[in-house]
Amino acid sequence: MILVYEYAINGSLDKYLSGNTMLVGLPWHLLLKICIGVASTLDYLHNQVAEKHRIIHRDVKSANVLLDENWNAKLSDFGLARIGLANQLNTFVITNPAGTYGYTDPQYERTWFLTKESDVYSFGVVLFEVLCGRLACVSYYHDERRFLHYLARIRYKNGELDKIIDHNIKKHIKTRSLSKSSSIAYQCLHKSREQRPTIS
Repeated sequence: MILVYEYAINGSLDKYLSGNTMLVGLPWHLLLKICIGVASTLDYLHNQVAEKHRIIHRDVKSANVLLDENWNAKLSDFGLARIGLANQLNTFVITNPAGTYGYTDPQYERTWFLTKESDVYSFGVVLFEVLCGRLACVSYYHDERRFLHYLARIRYKNGELDKIIDHNIKKHIKTRSLSKSSSIAYQCLHKSREQRPTIS
């Protein structure tokens, strides 16, 4: 058996966030389009895919965001996805924690309760990856810089986020847009799932 996918000519988002190719030449409006595309996909999975069910992706990360010739974002790799009921106020699936460390909702890791807000958490990590021009985990760091979710929360709370925003982004993004984007990303990383925004 084989899987056939549409060819994503521009590869995956993670390749623009690592090494020497850090988003050079990608303007902010294009990066914003990519992030909105991922959010729209998650909104569809969580709220519109079926009348009584929702899909929780469980492995939202930049490596699973594929980019077509028009830089449209395509969320891929549904191997860990789970189906939950959508006709209840709080839908959860009890399952062994899975996903990629650095992107996985810590509340899900602790309780084994998988919710749509777990995907929201992972999306917040991807937003910070785009804003900071780096991956969620950089193994050659042996301090607080290793995991972006931890570093971004600390810097945001201390009013020092400017120190970790990618210099190419800083050159092209308007202050208000940076403030709004980082605020949304920070809310997504809230430790309590009830405090996270809806994906819509």
